[in-house]
Amino acid sequence: MRVKEKSVVAVSAGAVGIGASLGFFPGFLATVLSQELLVSKGKVGLIVGIYFGSTGLGSILAGKITERIGPRTSIVMDMVIVAICSFLIAAIGTYSIWVISSVLAGAAYGLSNTGTNVVIGKVIGAEKRTLAMSVKTSGVPLMAALAAAIGPWSADQWKWEHILVVNGAVALCVGISALLFVPNLITDSVEQTNDKTLPSNFYWFGIASFLLIAGSQPLYSWIVSYLEDSLDASSGFAGAVTSIACFSGVLAMICNGLFADRVGAKSRIKLLMALLFSSSIAVLLVSLGPALGIELVIIGAIIGVSTQLSAIGTMHACIVDKAPLSVSRATGITMTGYYLGALASPPLFGFVVDWTESFAYSWLGTTALLFAAVFAWQRVGRIEPQNEMQGES
Repeated sequence: MRVKEKSVVAVSAGAVGIGASLGFFPGFLATVLSQELLVSKGKVGLIVGIYFGSTGLGSILAGKITERIGPRTSIVMDMVIVAICSFLIAAIGTYSIWVISSVLAGAAYGLSNTGTNVVIGKVIGAEKRTLAMSVKTSGVPLMAALAAAIGPWSADQWKWEHILVVNGAVALCVGISALLFVPNLITDSVEQTNDKTLPSNFYWFGIASFLLIAGSQPLYSWIVSYLEDSLDASSGFAGAVTSIACFSGVLAMICNGLFADRVGAKSRIKLLMALLFSSSIAVLLVSLGPALGIELVIIGAIIGVSTQLSAIGTMHACIVDKAPLSVSRATGITMTGYYLGALASPPLFGFVVDWTESFAYSWLGTTALLFAAVFAWQRVGRIEPQNEMQGES
């Protein structure tokens, strides 16, 4: 990649990583937040669900906004909102402000998702598409890895509010970087997407992405609490396991991106299906941890996170493969389903844990969702790609 392309991908990775941060922190800080805010783990999970649910509901609108103002402005707007919400949570520190911030920052996150897909789809050629999308998406697990490693430990040593202050400052830095390095494609974006019809049955992208994230989100949101409560692991060790899994996932995602670009657009859906099947088996291994040992949880977490991240990077490339002339709207539909799955999964997972006093049933449920996702993506594979003649008046 040229320097310009690398800069765009790097800023995009930072934007989606910091954009997702407020949706991940409650899970990593679940134990301390539950104690200090005097709420159940289910209500902590609800913060995560509200965040990503708001992203889902805001994604369709984010697609239309990005078509009008361009990807650069969309990314900057999201970073400013994340910074403001982070500072407000740190300053006020109540459960109510967590919920309000989850709604605001969660809805704004759709702007970064859509904006980064549009700019990468325009700047990066098809022969490097999956690699670029994978590097971009790696911003989320890199953020999660750092948060999981540092968050629980720093919350014990100092105060969890300090983490939010740092997060807000980083968001402002990423926003400034977007102003400097992301090209303003507003004119090209509007011309590219006007009067273009999405492929028939494109709604299957939303269904398949819903099942993908609903079955895999708990690997991030609940693995720390699971290790602490079910396997008597310390908060530092639990955070380290998640951090290792996320870093391993980033490496796997990059390698998968190179492989997916080599096999080409026609085989990417089949690759995604294989990755999700592997992830479902890995979650099953995680669920057997109390019976067979913590080593199995570590192995399952690493495999599950690695295959899930690889699948998400491939998914973003598939969006552009199927709808290259309507990336904003196609991303909006896909990410609406994706984040509605993220809305449903974390709180439901937590409430089932509270109700049954066991993590086992929740893990089995997420395994079933991932297995169902394999068949949903098979249906996506039947969608005919968009071509230059579709939708033209």
